[in-house]
Amino acid sequence: MTSMSILDQSPIAKDERVRDGISRTVALAQLADRLNYKRFFVSEHHNIPEVVGTSPEILVTHLLNQTQHIRIGSGGVMLQHYSPFKVIEQFHFMSQIAPNRVDLGIGKAPGGFRLATQTLQSELKSPPLAFEEKFQLLNRFNRHDFQKDEDYHNLQTAIRADEVSRPEVFLLGASESSAILAAKEKVGFVFAYFINSDKEILHKAIRKYKSEYPEGRVIVTVATVITDNEDERRMVEAGRTNYALHFDDGRKITVNTKEQLDDFKVQSPEQFQVTANQTEVLSGDVETIKSELNQLNRDGAIDEFMIHMPVANHALRVKTVEQLAPATEIYNKKVGIV
Repeated sequence: MTSMSILDQSPIAKDERVRDGISRTVALAQLADRLNYKRFFVSEHHNIPEVVGTSPEILVTHLLNQTQHIRIGSGGVMLQHYSPFKVIEQFHFMSQIAPNRVDLGIGKAPGGFRLATQTLQSELKSPPLAFEEKFQLLNRFNRHDFQKDEDYHNLQTAIRADEVSRPEVFLLGASESSAILAAKEKVGFVFAYFINSDKEILHKAIRKYKSEYPEGRVIVTVATVITDNEDERRMVEAGRTNYALHFDDGRKITVNTKEQLDDFKVQSPEQFQVTANQTEVLSGDVETIKSELNQLNRDGAIDEFMIHMPVANHALRVKTVEQLAPATEIYNKKVGIV
């Protein structure tokens, strides 16, 4: 049985307030809670007009207080901007507020463009720690497995005697290298299929992760929208194109709209190549989407699907959440299809 979860980016239209996006995220989380979704993740973006979720640590805390049972987590905290210890302090404190319901998803991307990134990192030491080093340190703070002779052994967080469970950590990524790092650190792995819809890369990454960490949990985030008519299909089609920015040093950044691409060009002095990509969005009726999810999980290695709805229309997002509720969970073909 493959669990169902939700990633929400708190989208807004041009004429809407930030408060509108936040209120709809709360309503969607409460709906997911009632419908028995496994977890609800919120994202981190900076200085991007179309989405308002700049502070997942605050929004996660708010959602924990507005829901009863569902696990709430970050999808994710952009670790390059922050102290690993401070991130763990925050999520350990949340775990005292809502025991056994807190997840910590960590992302490698900046979650914004040059201006926001420079501003967020202006106080960090130079040169900054590499992401892998920061991620390893974060996991050690979460486990508190420092030896007595190590500098950090005497540091304490809000979890001091294992009286509550520590947050479950996930690494977000869309490549085999991210899968390898997640397996090495023995944390969950979330593959962003809504960003990289290459099935070969997806399955290669999952196989690599499971071969090195068989008990690890694989979540695949899929762009998914229930559509019943041509107007709804047009809304989905409008959000299918994203743009990959390729830099000379091998870095790649993905932006979701032409407007974001134009903003990036204004803010960045670097030269880069741009490729436009059509991402895969599963759309149609419930049976069509369930069939496509089953195909994606043909070898049964995906433990959980996380649906991302790349449309701003709230009614369409609510309909999708209602119709894909875990009452109609996706079952692996090896154990029986719904």
